[in-house]
Parts: sequence; C-alpha cells; structure tokens
Amino acid sequence: MHRSAISHSRLMRESTDRIEIALRSDDTKEHLIAHRLSESSSSWQLWENEHSGLMRHVADYGVLRTQAAALRQTALRLIHGKALFEYLRRNEVRGAERVRILHHFYPTRGYQHAIIAEHGAFVRKACSYLCASHVGTGLVQDPVFLDPMEHYENLYADYFDLYCATLLPEDGVESASERSLLPLLKHQLNEWRWIILNPRESQPRIKREREIRGATGETQRLPYLKLQPRDGV
Repeated sequence: MHRSAISHSRLMRESTDRIEIALRSDDTKEHLIAHRLSESSSSWQLWENEHSGLMRHVADYGVLRTQAAALRQTALRLIHGKALFEYLRRNEVRGAERVRILHHFYPTRGYQHAIIAEHGAFVRKACSYLCASHVGTGLVQDPVFLDPMEHYENLYADYFDLYCATLLPEDGVESASERSLLPLLKHQLNEWRWIILNPRESQPRIKREREIRGATGETQRLPYLKLQPRDGV
C-alpha cells in the first residue's frame, strides 16, 4: 500500500482513465455504462462535477489510511444509490409494476421524469463506483474492495429485491413471508458494513469465512442468502 496520501487531481485522473478503459472494454456491462456517460457533453460534465465532489471528500483526508476509509464509505453509498435501476433491469420490471415502484421512490414526480432521472443517476453512480473500485484495488490496494465489497453488493441486491417485492405483493401470505426476512437481511448487511469499515478488527472473521469456503470447495465468492426469483421474472 502506498504510504503517501493521494491528491484530488490524481484521483480524478485515475477515474477518467478508468472510464476510457471501460469504453474499450470487452466487458459488456462496464462498456455500456461508460458509453452512456460519454454520449453527451452535458452527461459527462454532470458526472465529472459529482465525481469530483466524491473524490474531494476522499482527498481532503491527509493520511492514506483515512482516505481508504472514506473511499469505502463512498463505495457503499454508490452501491445503495444505483440499486433501484439495477433492480428494475435485473428483474425486468415493466408496465404498472414499474410505475408503482417509481412512484414509491419518486412520489412527487411523474413517471417520465422519474425514469429519466433514475437512469441518469444510475449511469453516473455506476461509473463512479467503477472508478472507486479501481482506485481501491489498484491505487490504494485495499483488499476490502475485493471479496467483502462484492459480497456486500450482492447481499444488498438481495435485500433490495426483497424490499421491492413487499411493495408488489402477489398475495398476502407471500408479502408477510418476504417481510419476515427483511430484518435478517438487514442484520447481515449491518454485519458486512462493519466488516468493510473495520478491516483490521474483522480480519479473523474474513479468514474464517475463507477457510470454510476452502474446506467446502467454494472459492469464488463468500456465501450469502440468495432469494428465489419471483414467478414470471
């Protein structure tokens, strides 16, 4: 890990370079969001202003260790911020269900304004998360941005799926069953948030998880509760 703090200009340079790499990437997902961001100068300028603010918050800490902590906090907020559009896309939510979901999160906006605003926010936050992950793994060399952050992102997607399912119940029994799982998932999220924000204290727990995976042959990802897809998805 580098000993000196990272300047705001370096953080921004690394970020814009990462977007350029994404534009040439064979990874369809990251190529698409980078392409959407660069489609217009206004979209790029808006993202650059927002991302500059995020990186300024990180750079303002004069010690690399506290910069790494700020970067982790930023990454967690970006995971939360891009979750709604990812939910809509992942579950192919259409028609009346999409209208109801967007009305829940944008109660004072009409549907068209809400979906445009949410898509724009998703593109910007997804690009910022891509950059934050790049800085975390490559520049800061923080292992938290590998397995633990990926695990948290997957777990938060499960939580968000379940939360939205309670907004669109197919019957009363299913809704009650789904609601009963929400506290469990929220507890798991809080545990993993603590692990991410306190990497030194959480090392024994992470080591234990990896040993369990090694013993069972599961080496690709930390275990997490995966919900069954809803009918028709």
